[in-house]
Amino acid sequence: MHQMAGGCEVAREAVVEKVAELGIRVLFDLRNADERAARPNRLPDAIEVLERVTPSTGGPAHTTEEEIASGRLPVADDEFFAGVYMTLLDLLGPELRVILERAAEARARPLLFHCAAGKDRTGIAAAVLLGLLGVPDAVILDEFELTSRYFTPRRMERLAPAMAEHGVTDEQLRPLLEARRPVLAAALQHVDERWGGFEGYAIDHLAVDRDLPDRLRAALLRP
Repeated sequence: MHQMAGGCEVAREAVVEKVAELGIRVLFDLRNADERAARPNRLPDAIEVLERVTPSTGGPAHTTEEEIASGRLPVADDEFFAGVYMTLLDLLGPELRVILERAAEARARPLLFHCAAGKDRTGIAAAVLLGLLGVPDAVILDEFELTSRYFTPRRMERLAPAMAEHGVTDEQLRPLLEARRPVLAAALQHVDERWGGFEGYAIDHLAVDRDLPDRLRAALLRP
């Protein structure tokens, strides 16, 4: 146990060093207050930290480990998660607006945003930003699926002892950890049908300045 804790500590320090090396100046934490209290950020000095202000609608947050141990893993299919993503487009409006505004300044003040798992709230924020930059939906979905390739197997491996102890199968857990293409595809279609695309979503729903999409493209795209 001591060796495992020591290894985690080394990994955390490596992440802090990497954030410093990348020159991150602004961090937006999309987690709710309970999640932040359970696992506080560890960051280099001189980073401006912005935090989620909209409350969670699902009650107190539980870690995946806690859900496994308590038998409270949700039964989640693609349709369930698609509904969650559509809700996030509404629920996280104030946070997404700030992220977009700060992204326009990201060349001078590099921006990092994250949540707990790094795929749902973070995935929505990334999709909105990429969509405003004019990235095709197919490419946004390709990028989203990289989580399943690089993150999900490692996370499943770390959770394997708890899964074995509490009788949780891969089939029960995997949909909660994967970034599944049909889920985000449904959310992107929802943006098109409800707001006519990402610009309509940003201007009409997030209430960003009308010139923000152009400023984002000027700041973040190469000629």
